[in-house]
Amino acid sequence: MTAAIPQTRTTAPNRSPARSMGARERIMATARRLFYTRGINATGIDLVIAEAGVAKGSMYHHFGNKQALVVAYLQQEEAAWKAASESRDDPRANATERLRIFFDGISVDVLAGTFHGCPFMNAAIERPDDPGVSQVIAHYREALASHIAQLLGEDGSSTVVHKVMVLYDGAKTSAKMTRDPALVELAAEMACEVVHEHGAAR
Repeated sequence: MTAAIPQTRTTAPNRSPARSMGARERIMATARRLFYTRGINATGIDLVIAEAGVAKGSMYHHFGNKQALVVAYLQQEEAAWKAASESRDDPRANATERLRIFFDGISVDVLAGTFHGCPFMNAAIERPDDPGVSQVIAHYREALASHIAQLLGEDGSSTVVHKVMVLYDGAKTSAKMTRDPALVELAAEMACEVVHEHGAAR
């Protein structure tokens, strides 16, 4: 049985940042929303500045250029993903139950209509030659492997962890293309089968 899905958001908010926030926070909140929903390359700095309600000088004071803002956006996405994944987890559950809960986090956003793909996959496609982006993505991949390893009680370099990572990536890609949470559940089932097979082979 699929575990209950706590209603925890992992993606960018879809409303404009409050004017009570500081300039840097407004810029980040706006960039996070626009980069995730519209795309990084489709979002110009002028649009971020206008929707954040800040002066252009303030933008460049805090971030310097768009590349720095994109890197900061991805770092915030990783922090939010990690916090949400850890808050949903139930350490008392067994490995496959914890895995289902982890995959169900994707379904939450699909069902809410707020899922626009994996921000790190999106960035890798849009900015393949950006070393700052590549560095953040690599850090996220390490964090993903570490989190899955913790769920399974495995070493982060083990084959079963890498197999589950591939299925998690596939679940996010399928969710973006189809908006169908059933495919996320199917990927979770496959991941659980991989874990069972790994345990039986020991």
